[in-house]
Amino acid sequence: MPGSSRFKQAFSESYNVIGLAGLFAASAALLTPVPLLIGLVAETVYLLFTPDSKWYMDRLATRYDQEVIARREKLVREVGPTLPSSVMARFARLETTRNQIGSQTVDGMKWFREVLRKLDYLMEKFLLFASKQVQFQTYLKSVLDETDPGTLVSPPAISQPLRRVVRRVDPTGENDEEWILSTVSIIQQRYADEVTGIDDLLKKDENLHNRAVLDKRKDILTRRRQYVGQIGEILTNLNHQLHLMEDTFGLINDEIRARSPEQVLADIEDVVNQSDNLTETLQDVSPFDQMPVAAGASKLYDLPGQR
Repeated sequence: MPGSSRFKQAFSESYNVIGLAGLFAASAALLTPVPLLIGLVAETVYLLFTPDSKWYMDRLATRYDQEVIARREKLVREVGPTLPSSVMARFARLETTRNQIGSQTVDGMKWFREVLRKLDYLMEKFLLFASKQVQFQTYLKSVLDETDPGTLVSPPAISQPLRRVVRRVDPTGENDEEWILSTVSIIQQRYADEVTGIDDLLKKDENLHNRAVLDKRKDILTRRRQYVGQIGEILTNLNHQLHLMEDTFGLINDEIRARSPEQVLADIEDVVNQSDNLTETLQDVSPFDQMPVAAGASKLYDLPGQR
């Protein structure tokens, strides 16, 4: 319950804990319970009124916003150096747009604070998704190297012009959809050719030990082919999701004053939900090893804003 959470936080505030400890020490030093009894009365009044006061709710909200900023800055320091400069430039534009939105004066600050927190949440997601994008791109490139025509037989069904497309695209480190589709197609064709070759060997080789090894190779190659296809689909989804986040920031900045709070929140909530769905998909393939960001959304309704 949000009220219970504020009660616990109010009780554990450093000034409150220090005050209670001081009164306890005074009672012990003076050998009288009077200071402690006075403190308990004051503490009861404090806990009855402070947790639900506007002053304290604003204090919690401000503290939480500062924690979000600190967490995002930490994430930038950890993830930023691993991302292409063009991606970080896109993130910088998101920060600029978010600051422009935050600098506006809007009636009904409680819903407006909720919008800003959702934008903060999406900014963290942008960094984590971009990090996963780089990881999956690196994986596809490494597998593509295994099928490089300089070291392996070129799959007959893949034309040389298509291979030149794969090598040419990606001038900035951001692989577009054409690169993804071409790369996945080349790799999967290579695995399919390998499986076809194994099937031919299985028709000729009657040695049980050899057949067991060949069957295992076939199973592994088939699974790798499927996994590469899955990674390609996720990479395409990541590309679309990152662009969707950027478009959403622009839309909110355009219409924050022109549309009702309900419409603005609905627009951004849709993007948050899609981001969470993609996060679940990524967790199944490659769990996040960065700091958790779920709190950015889950606390939106638990922590108070200005009234």
